[in-house]
Amino acid sequence: MSPRLGMRGHVPLEHEKPNVAGILERALKRAVGSTLRILVGNPSPNEPSTTDPRSILVIRQHNQLGDMLCVVPLLKALRATYPRARISLITSPVNHEVMEHNRFLDEVLLYDKAMFLGKRRISPGKLVQYCRSLRARKFDMVIVPATVSTSFTSDLLAYISGAPVRIGTGSLDGVENASAFVYSQQVELDWRNDPQRHQTLRNLDIAASLNLSKVGLGIEMTLLDKEREEGLAAIASAGLPRGRLIGFHPGAGKRPNRWAADRFAQTANALCVEFKAAAVVTAGPMDDEPVQAMVSALCVPYYVVKNESIRRVASILEGVDLLVSNDTGIMHVGAAVGTPVLSLFGPTEPRQWAPQGPQHKFLQAADGSMDSLLVREVLVAARSMLAAVEHPVR
Repeated sequence: MSPRLGMRGHVPLEHEKPNVAGILERALKRAVGSTLRILVGNPSPNEPSTTDPRSILVIRQHNQLGDMLCVVPLLKALRATYPRARISLITSPVNHEVMEHNRFLDEVLLYDKAMFLGKRRISPGKLVQYCRSLRARKFDMVIVPATVSTSFTSDLLAYISGAPVRIGTGSLDGVENASAFVYSQQVELDWRNDPQRHQTLRNLDIAASLNLSKVGLGIEMTLLDKEREEGLAAIASAGLPRGRLIGFHPGAGKRPNRWAADRFAQTANALCVEFKAAAVVTAGPMDDEPVQAMVSALCVPYYVVKNESIRRVASILEGVDLLVSNDTGIMHVGAAVGTPVLSLFGPTEPRQWAPQGPQHKFLQAADGSMDSLLVREVLVAARSMLAAVEHPVR
């Protein structure tokens, strides 16, 4: 089954009991970490980077959709600086699909720990096979960006890659990375005095020593022509009247990030009537409640996109004139296919996470509570954005 719409982070409930696989994984990481420290010895001093790497690996396997898409400017800068290099990216199941066919990459490698760590047993043979495959690619350089947290698994994969130049996090906002000893270049990342620094820039900070070419901070998904055609076909088969399409995403994995569903409905009703448009409502696996509440109050034609792969959702969103979205993964997906996004923020810092570019806008509740964000504020922003969009005739 393809990965579905994903959101940033999951905080386990206090009463959740760790499963056997989780216990095995943590025990394995402790054992591997201790052994690796003995083998590697003391942390290496920072070494100069190779000036013309032929093969580069970027590892970003432990985060969600938005976090992954925010690494695209780093990939873009690597491609601009090293046009002849082979650039590979390691992903996880939750963020693999959004990076497939990316025009700045030659290869997207999936790291799925479920292949090596089942519910009750470890499969060392498969893990060894994966590691051998990684080393066989003979990477010259590996880069492991980290903006929210470090990952022992990513650090371990960087070491296993065998790349002579390994660039990773020494400390993050003053917290030491316990496995930094695997890196030949340890970068101290600290944004405590710059909390509004955007995630795209934070991903670029790890490679500051490389003096990469300056690039735009826009994020991208690379859709195939076939996927674009399927997106248009899905819209055509929805039975919507001809005219504009306005997208809405009323869900979010984190409840404090959700604007009220009835306010989404009021906004959709007003905009669709005014602009002679239909509503396209996207739904993630945890969004049944807000989506049902929104569509039950709609008085305009609408189409709910549910239980679709993230690439199919992206191909549909590419055909809408505007996406109004909560602060969640789909906000980044809309921006990544070039759709103007009006993003709604509550407690999260929008200057760190909102899509970059003049075609996008964000609104934030003054007190950090989504309940304080008014429908009239959203309507004013959405109207101005829709007025600026040249609508292609469907």
